[in-house]
Amino acid sequence: MTFTEDDIYLIFLNTRPQIQKFVNRRIRCQDTTADLLQDLYLRLSLLTPTPRSETEIRAWLFTVASNLSIDYLRSQKRHSELLVQYAGNQTEADHREEPERVTQAQDQLWQIQAALAELPEACADMLYLSRIEGLSHAEIAAQLGISTSWVEKQLARALNHCRQSLDYQP
Repeated sequence: MTFTEDDIYLIFLNTRPQIQKFVNRRIRCQDTTADLLQDLYLRLSLLTPTPRSETEIRAWLFTVASNLSIDYLRSQKRHSELLVQYAGNQTEADHREEPERVTQAQDQLWQIQAALAELPEACADMLYLSRIEGLSHAEIAAQLGISTSWVEKQLARALNHCRQSLDYQP
């Protein structure tokens, strides 16, 4: 038996409640399940060659629904991993609950700013080029017309000065 596009859509509509249960058990979010079913519906036109039985169509529908749910869960896992990697285990709410951490961070920022203001201008410029602009020591040396060794010494001096200003807390 050859199925028309309308027949396939009708089979989808009749099978939709079962597919919805299947996907929702995996995803556990009805809104996301609805989105994935919409994606499945849009993919019906990609069903080629035309299946020979209703069973083949249903199998295709459940296979695609399974793949969509797996892709979604993988992307959510990756999203969570990236959040932990870049934001750590603390959320923005965790930071709001710790005003002493905010105060401490502000104090450290002021100490660093004061330390940077104490550096000779050329030394501060090299630190800026290295840490903010991301230039290598050789690139800084070439840009300023000085030796790489001098850049390395000045950067070490600047970093040590900043570190010592943070260690000294009257």
